[in-house]
Amino acid sequence: MDKDTALVCIVGAGPAGLVLAHILHQSNISFVILEREQSGELRSRTKAGLIEQRAVAALQPFGLADTITERGGRNGICEFRIDGEVIVCDYGAPSDDGRGHYIYPQQELVGDWADTLVAKGGRIRFGVKVVDVAENETDAEVRAVTVTNGEPVTIRAEAVVACDGAGSMIARAAGFETFEIAHPFRWLAIIAAIAPPSRTVFALHARGFAGQFRRSATSTRYYLEVPVTDTLADWPDERIWAELEQRMAIRDQLPLVRGDLIERDFLDLRVRVREPMQLGRIFLAGDAAHMVTPAGAKGMNMAIQDAIELAAGLCERYGDTANGDRLGNYTASRLPDIWRYQEFSNWLLGILHAGPAGQTDKPDFIQRLRRARLDRMINDPVYARWFGRSYSGS
Repeated sequence: MDKDTALVCIVGAGPAGLVLAHILHQSNISFVILEREQSGELRSRTKAGLIEQRAVAALQPFGLADTITERGGRNGICEFRIDGEVIVCDYGAPSDDGRGHYIYPQQELVGDWADTLVAKGGRIRFGVKVVDVAENETDAEVRAVTVTNGEPVTIRAEAVVACDGAGSMIARAAGFETFEIAHPFRWLAIIAAIAPPSRTVFALHARGFAGQFRRSATSTRYYLEVPVTDTLADWPDERIWAELEQRMAIRDQLPLVRGDLIERDFLDLRVRVREPMQLGRIFLAGDAAHMVTPAGAKGMNMAIQDAIELAAGLCERYGDTANGDRLGNYTASRLPDIWRYQEFSNWLLGILHAGPAGQTDKPDFIQRLRRARLDRMINDPVYARWFGRSYSGS
């Protein structure tokens, strides 16, 4: 059996786990990350790429924002399309404090952070799958196996942090209370090998929602609302492009530029918050603690903020001061922000969707309600400012 020890055992090398590890490493707090995938697979997880200005500012003191600010793009404008018209929201305008988003693919950011951490001597054990966790009076024991040959691995630590995603084994095993709902919507998520748009596009069509988002200098992500019973076989390339063109069409504009579709998958829209975010020696961060829909692009930003707050508490507890007050208040400090993000995401989802795809029995009424909300965004400066600050995370 492979036995190891550390003050902090982090499960999962995603945004939350890596930000936490970097800060612990800078404070000389011993840790180990257990990641079930191999190192080369981190950059293969196609993920969102909108990063709030607030998250970037929080990362800068730890030297974790350089690749974002140096290589990432910027976006401060989004548009809503409805009834063939365009409503533009310049949420990054100087009048709104100029707070737009940075754009940098999450998988590339995670890869950058992992490479840098390892180069500095940080410990990441790749190809290790956690199967159980148990606590006693003095520490916690994380039980795992190697993915390649099933060899048992045991880590003893004073704190265990679950950063292992929405399906967190740690969270389930520890018995955290869960609050969740499943929306009656499904999105078909597509990556196309075409130049990205200059701004984010939300299309509100009677046939269902469609969205267009920048992901990199050479790729664009699209979303299509589809019936929950559909399969990938129901959506060949021609049908995808035809549906995107119809839903995103606006007056006096050429059709979408088509290109190769290099990825496609379904997103079932579920939301979840686990409370509290700490039980004994076990802490939750990122998607293990809360899951939000892609509407509003909040997931990675919430994970970063979790990690920074939790790191502060762990550094105080296991550093020179040995003060556990901030660590003990981790849940109380994070939950209000998490629920604000959930509320905004749910509000935006209510604008993007008229009801389950193709099933609403009052489409004209719902469409007019959505139009009224968007008109208010244009004509009410207070409402527009609220949207801009909520969307950009100001």
